Amino acid sequence: LPCPANSYYDPCTTGCPATCVDRQAPQNCSKPCMEGCACNSGFFLSGDTCVPEAHCGCLFEGIYYSQGEYSVNENCTRQCRCEANGQMVCSTLSCGEDEVCKIQNGQRGCYPASTALCHIYGDPHYSTFDGKLHHFQGSCNYTVVTGCDNSSVGFTVTTRNKHRGSRTWTALNSVALSMEGLHIALRQNKAVYINGALASLPASPAPGVTVSLSGSYVRVSTKLGLQLQFNGDHELLVRVSEKHKGKLCGLCGTYTGSQQDDFMRPDGVVVPDFNDFGASWMVPDDEWLCDPAIIPPVSCSPSEEEAANKQCAILTQLGGPFQSCHAVLPPKTYFESCVYDQCATGGSTEQLCNDLGAYAAACAEAGVSLGDWSAGTVC
Repeated sequence: LPCPANSYYDPCTTGCPATCVDRQAPQNCSKPCMEGCACNSGFFLSGDTCVPEAHCGCLFEGIYYSQGEYSVNENCTRQCRCEANGQMVCSTLSCGEDEVCKIQNGQRGCYPASTALCHIYGDPHYSTFDGKLHHFQGSCNYTVVTGCDNSSVGFTVTTRNKHRGSRTWTALNSVALSMEGLHIALRQNKAVYINGALASLPASPAPGVTVSLSGSYVRVSTKLGLQLQFNGDHELLVRVSEKHKGKLCGLCGTYTGSQQDDFMRPDGVVVPDFNDFGASWMVPDDEWLCDPAIIPPVSCSPSEEEAANKQCAILTQLGGPFQSCHAVLPPKTYFESCVYDQCATGGSTEQLCNDLGAYAAACAEAGVSLGDWSAGTVC
């Protein structure tokens, strides 16, 4: 039997070997002896390695750490490292501006914050931060993202929704960002109003806040872990930092990592019906007269549904213009939204192209550039 370093073969070694944690273990052992490897004299088991006493690890808060291993507490305010002679040496820790306390590869610590995306498009489809899809058709002013009850995240995003040529469906009309002492309104055709005055872009209305044109979007970047992109028509992308995880509420959901609580009203109650959820986030707005009643969209006849499925199939088609994105961002929710829109609008080509474009935009955000996806389509 080959034995590892610092140990030897013993046909009858103790069933309770001396370890760094319990060096007296063999003395009060009731187990029978067994064949195996025993540590050389002056060596003790640390995990499954025989180490000299000076290299023994540390027993800390009931957990054994080998030399060089470290432990970070629940909220990343303290880091302790196991040094020589079983000493646990602790120091204070604080995560940086763009870091969050989380467990990565089995080790808790301060790591760069990731981001989450809420995507609103078409006759509005909301894909929440946690990836839940809903089609709230209210035509008033609503809170899309804000801090829940008492968590101050420092910003609120609202959108005005408007009927477009039909009483049964709506789309975004404008987007507003409110921060301390600053109100930015993103209107149709990329007009931007800062504190009520029409602005020319690029603009930096406050420290750390920039408003600029980026591709087909007006982009608002902030130092608060929030970025908006509005295409001046029907599409809004809201990106937030992981620093806000578990603190957000509104039509973009809760960002808790679970879709179960996405439909949470301002009173903290999670409801099953998206219309109940949507209406609860309505914001009174004297300049935006609206009828809070929601007319359910017309449902498709089987033949219309079949036509809608055909039109939208390009999204999921293998070998189609969107295939390279499927593995990164499954097209399922975008396909559902597309079929919904084709039904709601009686097969509008404009809406079809809006939906295809929305998936392409989400793919670009996820790092997959589809090039000219519209070639060979009706768009």
